[in-house]
Amino acid sequence: MRVSELNHRPVVSLSDGVTVGEVADLTFDATHAKVSTLVLVGHDGNSVVPFAAIRHIGADAVTIDDSRIVQAPADNNDITARGMSTLTGLPVMNQGGAIIGSVDDVELDEENGQIIALLVQRGGVLGIGSAHEAVPASAIRGVGPTLITVDTTTPVASAGKTT
Repeated sequence: MRVSELNHRPVVSLSDGVTVGEVADLTFDATHAKVSTLVLVGHDGNSVVPFAAIRHIGADAVTIDDSRIVQAPADNNDITARGMSTLTGLPVMNQGGAIIGSVDDVELDEENGQIIALLVQRGGVLGIGSAHEAVPASAIRGVGPTLITVDTTTPVASAGKTT
């Protein structure tokens, strides 16, 4: 599943039968290449749900067992700094010092939150004629504020999307 597919998806409490918010972003643990929380926006402002508390990611909604799982974020600045949305557009550089593209999306395992791959866009002009390639999460070397480094000379597998 692509991270972008979760944007604006409602999060529903099964025990309460209420929508507790909409997915606005996901935070991640760069060390383990894994999603930590879903960041929600709702009538009470921002809140977070630990990824481990998700019951299921469905086609129409993300379900959790109980609305009491929803927490206030520890620090709004912390959410922005670690959000998956901050990865979009970052250049991806290989160990040879070459920019191989920029992050277009992130693919994740919806069961455990593990990041599977960075979907890297390369080539083209203004997105026209570009190719999307998948760089496996195992190749990610570092995630900085303005650059991602990877241990690969070129993206490994085609993501099947050409613009």
